[in-house]
Amino acid sequence: MRLGVDVGGTFTDLLLQDDTTGTTWRAKTPSTPQDQSIGVAEGVRLICEKANMKPEDISLVLHGTTVATNAVLEGKGARVGLLTTKGFEHVLHLAKSWTPGPLFGWIVMDKPDPLAALEDTRGIPERMDARGNVVTPLDEAAAAALIDDLCGSGIEALTISLMHSYANPAHEQRLREMVLARFPDMHVSLSSDILPEFREYDRAITTVMNDYVRPIMTRYLTRIENRLAEGGVKAKLHIVRSDGGLMSAEAAAQRPVHTVLSGPAGGVTATAMTARRTGLNKLLAFDMGGTSTDVSVIIDGEPTISRSTEVGFFPAKVPTLDVRSVGAGGGSIAEVSELTNSLRVGPRSAGAMPGPVAYGRGGTEPTVSDANVVLGYLPPKLLGGDMSLDIQGAREAVAGIGEAIGLSPEAAAQGILDIANEVMLGALRVITVQRGLDPRDFGIVAFGGAGPLHANTMAALLGCYPVVVPNNPGVLSALGFLEAEFKNEFVRTLIGSIAGMDDAHVFDQFADLKARALAWLNEQEVAEADRGI
Repeated sequence: MRLGVDVGGTFTDLLLQDDTTGTTWRAKTPSTPQDQSIGVAEGVRLICEKANMKPEDISLVLHGTTVATNAVLEGKGARVGLLTTKGFEHVLHLAKSWTPGPLFGWIVMDKPDPLAALEDTRGIPERMDARGNVVTPLDEAAAAALIDDLCGSGIEALTISLMHSYANPAHEQRLREMVLARFPDMHVSLSSDILPEFREYDRAITTVMNDYVRPIMTRYLTRIENRLAEGGVKAKLHIVRSDGGLMSAEAAAQRPVHTVLSGPAGGVTATAMTARRTGLNKLLAFDMGGTSTDVSVIIDGEPTISRSTEVGFFPAKVPTLDVRSVGAGGGSIAEVSELTNSLRVGPRSAGAMPGPVAYGRGGTEPTVSDANVVLGYLPPKLLGGDMSLDIQGAREAVAGIGEAIGLSPEAAAQGILDIANEVMLGALRVITVQRGLDPRDFGIVAFGGAGPLHANTMAALLGCYPVVVPNNPGVLSALGFLEAEFKNEFVRTLIGSIAGMDDAHVFDQFADLKARALAWLNEQEVAEADRGI
């Protein structure tokens, strides 16, 4: 009995599958942004009632989460300290010296503050070269004083990212020993562990991002494991990675940067499954939820994997499924601009609380879902009859928009949908036309709470065929979690001349990577018969 849990901005989706009979049960419950574990626990209770089973009968819990993503996007992560090589304290500020286009785009650029502030950064006297040779020995006395000063200032996590540590991590490892000897409860991440590759900014920002969300993710996973245990669930909790694979909750707490696209990964995996089972090898995944819409491309039945992504303004060099997200969903709020008297939709969202006006939870601003209610695209009851919609309230809210721009409620509702559709169309064009792919060669798999409502319009605008709507589109991402398997990758940068490099030395590097992979598989308790390296 495997349970997939997908926590979205508006609803928490659950899918329970009996692997023996193939029977599935589904449930949706409102998300609880103040503490997502509350909504998850309520969903588990509800789906167990539907399946007429006990929580202790669940054998595996697979969970996709947006905790890490939201912490970065909202700027609500932990206070992170950074130890770097002396002279490179501004590595996060200099970044890649990139400015936005077009011409003069840099003039209006609002550059975000780094995830680790300069006042929480210390330069350590030491230096390695690109081949791992010590240029400047580690000054342990100076390092101890800097560590005491920084860790005693109130930081919640510490990143150690030294120059060329991918080639020789000895100085980073020694600094970690010194930190934990003085501050044993400190969260410490080494760039040589998180991303042992060259390019100092990518390595530093990825490791800092890991620490930025690590205390938050640790607290969240502790809460959800406790609530599941209190509810009678004895199964282990596993977290879906950004690349669609799985990792244990313990591994996710140590390396939460690998979960920054955990939420959308399930939908992409399920779309690839749909491609294999229908024989439609070219598909666009169209996942429209309450807060955002996620789109991706499936070619030859396989999703596209990228080795880097962006979370807001910040790059993260971690393996991810190639997904593009836009702030358009069922909960996207429609409003009339005071300056131009024009209609705008999103990216502000009503979220789970108070939600769209039609949900009857105190929402007052009209949303895309309210527009669908006014035009009759949504029935009076949702969630199998468990949730009644406030039809009149939705109509009054949309009518207010119409009055401001001189339209009837129906015309205003259609205008809201048209604008939302154009926003989502832009995301689909980015992953197809801008990459040289003809969208007319693709079908669309529509899922998420609102995806099937808008898929035909997307297909008509792009010329896609066919439109595929799964049997359980609202919980397809949770189904994708059940299709996931344990996955990880291990990399290392090796710099040298091919002509002068010893073959044995190269094979030693691969042997070390394989040993790390085997150790990880042991940690995840993956059976020998199920392993592939």
